[in-house]
Amino acid sequence: MLTRPELKGQAVVLHETQRGTERIVACSARAVALGVTVGMPLAEATALAGQGEREKGEGRREKREEGGAKRQSHSLMVDAKPQAAFPLPSSPLAPRPSPLAPRPWPLAPRPSPLAPRPSDPLADRRALESLAEWSARFSPIVGLENSTTPEGLLLDVTGLAHLFDGEASLAERIVRDFARRGLTVRVAVADTIGAAWATAHFQHSAFSIQHSAFLVPPGEVLPALRPLPVAALRLPAETVELLRQLGVDRIGQLEALPRDELSSRFGPELLRRWDQAIGRLVEPVPMHGQPPQLEADCSLEHPTTRRETIEAVLEQLIGHLAQMLLGLGRGAMRLECRLDCISVGPARAEPVQLSVGLFRPTAAAGHLCSLVQMQLERLRLPGPLSGMHVAAATTAPLLEEQQELFSLGDGLARRHARYLAELVERLSSRLGRRSVLRVRLLSDAQPELAWRYDPLVENSRHRSSRKQSPAELPPRPLRLLRRPVALSVTSIIPEGPPVRFQFCGRSDRIAQHWGPERIETGWWRNHTVGRDYYQVETTTGHRYWLFRRLRDGRWFMHGTFE
Repeated sequence: MLTRPELKGQAVVLHETQRGTERIVACSARAVALGVTVGMPLAEATALAGQGEREKGEGRREKREEGGAKRQSHSLMVDAKPQAAFPLPSSPLAPRPSPLAPRPWPLAPRPSPLAPRPSDPLADRRALESLAEWSARFSPIVGLENSTTPEGLLLDVTGLAHLFDGEASLAERIVRDFARRGLTVRVAVADTIGAAWATAHFQHSAFSIQHSAFLVPPGEVLPALRPLPVAALRLPAETVELLRQLGVDRIGQLEALPRDELSSRFGPELLRRWDQAIGRLVEPVPMHGQPPQLEADCSLEHPTTRRETIEAVLEQLIGHLAQMLLGLGRGAMRLECRLDCISVGPARAEPVQLSVGLFRPTAAAGHLCSLVQMQLERLRLPGPLSGMHVAAATTAPLLEEQQELFSLGDGLARRHARYLAELVERLSSRLGRRSVLRVRLLSDAQPELAWRYDPLVENSRHRSSRKQSPAELPPRPLRLLRRPVALSVTSIIPEGPPVRFQFCGRSDRIAQHWGPERIETGWWRNHTVGRDYYQVETTTGHRYWLFRRLRDGRWFMHGTFE
């Protein structure tokens, strides 16, 4: 309703396809008043809402007709004499109804009052994440409930109640602030996440401090949970249904059953949720905005030195990690592997660390495995492998590219870029990341200090930065000498452009020149630099980059244009 204010007050329902049928997954208060419920087929909800609207319309019409008849009889009584002045139906002058007179057509069926909209879980999650960021005013730790389709927020208010004049005042303020945003919420404060979730979803009278706010006093978790249904423990629907068939509907009934039998009959999930709700098992708030841990590990029951087994475990872990990356829409830029080995002899075997850098983000498990295996080929383990840990240390958004039927134009260029990335990554894995380098420009006025070598892999941030336009700087030589070389230069005037210079025993006459371009370093450097640069072209067609040092007037060559 916040993004679509025109739907406010309407019977809005959200639907999605479930087992081939469009079913209602959420409905507004107006839709509930018409008899629509969650889980109902959309066709049934449309018919039910239309029938309810027609019944309401007929009731309103009957009331209007009743009121109209009363008013008509009253007016007739008041206006009796004037009405007698008109011809009566028994008079021969009274108009008679014609048999050919048109009769009123029956009213067409009214359209359904429902406003169906397809469900968008991704948009719902983004809206909930936005509310989580806004709710940071109440607590620094805010998270979404742990569910595939979260519907609520979790706040850790430990030690914060005194800032809001108590927990009750905090709950009431949260309800008021959400109401100002046009949202109706239910708030519950309890010792555990499980108790707060159960109270907010299923409590209706007890522990209420306001119509939509509930406060479970410290140490009163069990009394608050006993009268609630077992679904309040956040159990799977299958478990809830099985408990119902056995006659266990309330948490208080579940409390009286032996724990061993519950675990053997319903699995460990039931006891885990029960222990989390009563505080026996710690359940931290999953903080929103915290980056997920993109890692996977495996411990071997029997340590091994077989290369085939090690590669199989590696493929399994990297495959699991690639699935997590794909789910987040990100790709690995640096992959780190740790190989744990057992000691063979008196010396303690240290873990072996491997690091693989990538030129572009990728979540392809096969490609990542091949890069790690290149380093494994050159590796000698200090002992049998007992465990392995794989983590994506650095990630970046995946590049989405559309596949083309014919690789022409842009498609061919993208394919060549992909081949280049694979070549760079394989060379870096084989030779080391410091062996495959690129030149990166730095913001420095002194030309010999305005660049440095960086590894081609793991530098996505630098590659994505804004590139300087050629118009921002005068032309620079393609080849820059490591150190400027002193020259003997002839010029017409002392501080004028060069006319002739001698280099490597050869005298060159300058046909034309461009400049000067003055370059000076700041005063904060210990050794200041001041130069006038000229781009010159000799009569033989060669181009050079020369400069005159301002402090003594000496000339130097600094680069060549090719």
